[in-house]
Amino acid sequence: MKKNIALALTALLLTLLALEVAWRFYVHHFGSLRQKVLYLYSQEEIQELESLFRGLPYVNFGLSPARDDINSRGYRGPEIVIPKPPGMYRIVALGGSTTYGGYLDSYDLAYPHQLQQILETEYSLSAVEVINAGVPAYASWESAVNFMFRVQDLEPDLIILYHGINDLNARLTDPAHYDGGFEGRGIWSGADEPAPASALYRLALHKLGRSVNVAWSLDEQMDSPSDIPGCNLDTSGDEAICANLGMSAEAILRANPPIYFERNLNNIISMAQFMRVDVLLLSWAYSPHAYDVPHGDIMIQEFRQLEIAKQNDLIRRLAAERGVLFYDLAGSMPIDRQYWHNGVHMSASGTAEMAGQLAQFLAPRIGLN
Repeated sequence: MKKNIALALTALLLTLLALEVAWRFYVHHFGSLRQKVLYLYSQEEIQELESLFRGLPYVNFGLSPARDDINSRGYRGPEIVIPKPPGMYRIVALGGSTTYGGYLDSYDLAYPHQLQQILETEYSLSAVEVINAGVPAYASWESAVNFMFRVQDLEPDLIILYHGINDLNARLTDPAHYDGGFEGRGIWSGADEPAPASALYRLALHKLGRSVNVAWSLDEQMDSPSDIPGCNLDTSGDEAICANLGMSAEAILRANPPIYFERNLNNIISMAQFMRVDVLLLSWAYSPHAYDVPHGDIMIQEFRQLEIAKQNDLIRRLAAERGVLFYDLAGSMPIDRQYWHNGVHMSASGTAEMAGQLAQFLAPRIGLN
């Protein structure tokens, strides 16, 4: 009897070992990067791969200098000299991934660096520096705190504010919890626990619906409050629905007007004006076409287009009321596919076009001609 049990256990262990080896072989040679992260990589390897973000005091999260094109201060681009060299006119661009340059391979393709290059080569403004302070997923909440605690130390002469889609997404939350604290965002946590060594065990956990503690995306590094349900947007029907809330997206956005977007922009403007820093507000541009990439249909949705138009009207009005510069990028940026990676993020051709327009607008206004 004991011999039979021992043989059965040995056979089971050998079977599991064979399955482990086979699964590791398959994932290693044929699996996607996400599968390798989920089933093979150690926590150290995962952190090295997914090192775009790091936790930061007060601002919650920012860019990690571990990335090749992130400088030691956590901004995308070359090192920044502090204190600012005499005679230097410094522009700092604040925003989310559309400022950072999402889907662009290097920092020099994002619009801030291209703006600096055009100002130098086409307008002979060699003493102008443009710093990219954009961070993917930043809304005006993060930019307000980022300016207060970090960006002002860069001694900017001008800041450019470019926000739109992330602030719209922030409004797609339970109206009962919509407030100026942005509670639904969540709190940075990261993933520090060791990942299980067995690829087969990690597969079993995944199939059972238990997430392996790996940080593949920003959302997986943020602990969201359990009492604030997410939207879980469903656009499969005639009307976009926040399934977790049982309300249409249109109804939720009516209940959650962009009052905090306006407040955050006002606060940034007030801080900048107090420090004698000029401000340029940009309306937020997009392409209404569908693109054959993940989430490439976001801006074909009518409810988003209508709300972005309202937010852009708010930006335009705010610039007039506060006496700051305004450029209507939404009205001048081409929507042709060659300029866009998807409806939200521009291609390198798009950021070059954006930079060229801004250079033409700014060159006579920065006093170095």
